[in-house]
Amino acid sequence: MKISNKTLMMTISHDVQVGHNGAIEATFQHQVFLSRNKNGEIDCDLDFADIENVKFMGIPIEKGYEGFKKFKKTMLEMGINVDEIFDKKARTLITDADIDLLKGYVTWCK
Repeated sequence: MKISNKTLMMTISHDVQVGHNGAIEATFQHQVFLSRNKNGEIDCDLDFADIENVKFMGIPIEKGYEGFKKFKKTMLEMGINVDEIFDKKARTLITDADIDLLKGYVTWCK
């Protein structure tokens, strides 16, 4: 057996508040994959992976996919696109500077 490459995988969690006056609270999770490419540079793949602990106005949303789906449908009927709000917020949480900092952890991947 020969190890041909090493990848460092991290899960990063952020507690966020979005919507009018932060009415929706949730924990967002990103997965970060760092590895060294054939040129010796560090590649980074970043995925918005999951949403947990959703609350609306302090009230927990029913756990599981069906409860979250029902919540999003109800909000959409009121003209609030939760997916759009969450996606927009998720794009702001990890910056290029954060990625550069994370790449520093890959010193073992030579």
